[in-house]
Amino acid sequence: MRTSITTIVSGVAVTLANWCVAAEPLLAPGLYVVDVRISLPNVQDTAAPIVLTRCVRTADLKSGQAFFVLSDNPLKTCDLLDYQTTSDRALYRIACPGPNRGSAVAVFDITNTAYRGIIMMNMGGKNMTMSETQAGRKVGDCE
Repeated sequence: MRTSITTIVSGVAVTLANWCVAAEPLLAPGLYVVDVRISLPNVQDTAAPIVLTRCVRTADLKSGQAFFVLSDNPLKTCDLLDYQTTSDRALYRIACPGPNRGSAVAVFDITNTAYRGIIMMNMGGKNMTMSETQAGRKVGDCE
């Protein structure tokens, strides 16, 4: 599992460095139900997903916040950097300040009314890796 995460992280980092295309994501603003799962390498996934209902606005799609960390995680307070989109994909990285800084890379596949993605995280000084997967589907308009 660690090799596959390392391979994905390396591939996303190279893609971010070389990707020049910036397009509006196809995802439509609205009310989404999102299943969020946390996974740790070499640990059996026994936890139930967190299910959230959230309003995704146009500003969230333009800034990358539509696809940012949703779990209770320290990386949630760090900077989202190098956000890039095409009509059907969003990529970004996270960098935290400090000597034992955490970091992450993320890739999301997008359709008009749904998205699915993974945020691969390195918790910095804790020498721990984990991932957060998100699967969202539009259920209506925001109120």
